[in-house]
Amino acid sequence: MQQQIDDILEQIEQAFREKTFAPVLDRIMDFLKARAIGMWRCDNQGQLTQIGFRAVTEMDEHIRKQFTSFTKQVSLDNKGLGIVKAVVERKPAIGTLRGESGLQGSSEWLKKFGAQQSYAVPIFENDQVVGVLAISTTCVHQIGDFEWESLKKIAAGIGEKNFLGMF
Repeated sequence: MQQQIDDILEQIEQAFREKTFAPVLDRIMDFLKARAIGMWRCDNQGQLTQIGFRAVTEMDEHIRKQFTSFTKQVSLDNKGLGIVKAVVERKPAIGTLRGESGLQGSSEWLKKFGAQQSYAVPIFENDQVVGVLAISTTCVHQIGDFEWESLKKIAAGIGEKNFLGMF
């Protein structure tokens, strides 16, 4: 597992240099058996700016385009989304299909994605949240499961290497 994560982090470094994120996001999505994956960076205006979003090929094209457009720029005031909650609270946020997580916006997207759960992990550089990495899955996982721990390690690796500072 660690070797795969290290390989992914090498590919992420190349993606940041080349500003081409689709291949590495597809790789992470496949590695974690996700339905969708996205990465955003925090700007100085209280916004999340989308770096990349990918979804499984069988997801409806209209849904993919709608989500990409909706999350191109996201205000940190939009607390119904897991990506915002993870940044604001500085810890991972779990969205659920039924909405018991309090993330109504995430719940609505999960339904459209054909997913059961989302997991958004903040990316830290020098103790400052600079972005967020998130996946949606068809399975319900618990913190500590392979998928969640792997996503946390990938997010930590992005932060340790200051990749978002390169953007």
